[in-house]
Amino acid sequence: MYHFLFSLEASAQDFVTVYIAPPSFPDYADALLLGPKYGAYANEIKEAIKTEAVTSGVEKYGTGAAIFWNGIGSKHIVLPPFPIAENKVSAGKLDVSILYEVLERRHVIGVVLVAWGSYAVGIFDAGNLVEWKTGTGYIHKKHRKGGRSQKRFARRTEEQKKDFLRRVGNRIEERFGSFAPDRIFFGGNRLILKPLIQECKYLQTKASKISPRIIDVRYADREALVSSLAEITKSLVFTF
Repeated sequence: MYHFLFSLEASAQDFVTVYIAPPSFPDYADALLLGPKYGAYANEIKEAIKTEAVTSGVEKYGTGAAIFWNGIGSKHIVLPPFPIAENKVSAGKLDVSILYEVLERRHVIGVVLVAWGSYAVGIFDAGNLVEWKTGTGYIHKKHRKGGRSQKRFARRTEEQKKDFLRRVGNRIEERFGSFAPDRIFFGGNRLILKPLIQECKYLQTKASKISPRIIDVRYADREALVSSLAEITKSLVFTF
């Protein structure tokens, strides 16, 4: 990302720079009025944010957008890994200050990776894993026989799943309780997130800090926890 920003800064061309905080997307861009000189830029930006790739990315990231646009082919929409705090528009000299602030700020990140039967939770502070816990829990596989036996095993499996999620919820509260995460990321089996929140009071109280982005990991262990940081801190760039 820094190489990308350096290359933009090296350009001597005029830019329209737009920062949009998450609650204001896309309304803030739709209302852009830039005057005769940059009016064409405003229309292009309004069309670009409506493309399927951008709308899907914005929904996935939930962090707003930084838009850098000029008339000679350098036209970019950046979705940063962490939320943009303010709406701002400027024309003329390129303004990357707010995006730099988002990227360089000290972030305390909570990570919860869960698969049925295993979990890994951790806290990253300024990129360092400072707290973590992994564990497992036995859950019966589906019973193939029919009748009462199948129903009995199904009930037992559901009880084991709830017990496992309560245990994971307790570990989250134990490990996260002495920190104040700016953002919490979930990874693993995406179908687990909703029932996990239902079983974890800590996550219920931090719902506004849970990223809508699901981190794609195959295993819930310490190695996956460490590796998840690279995905968490990655920006998404669209070029037009």
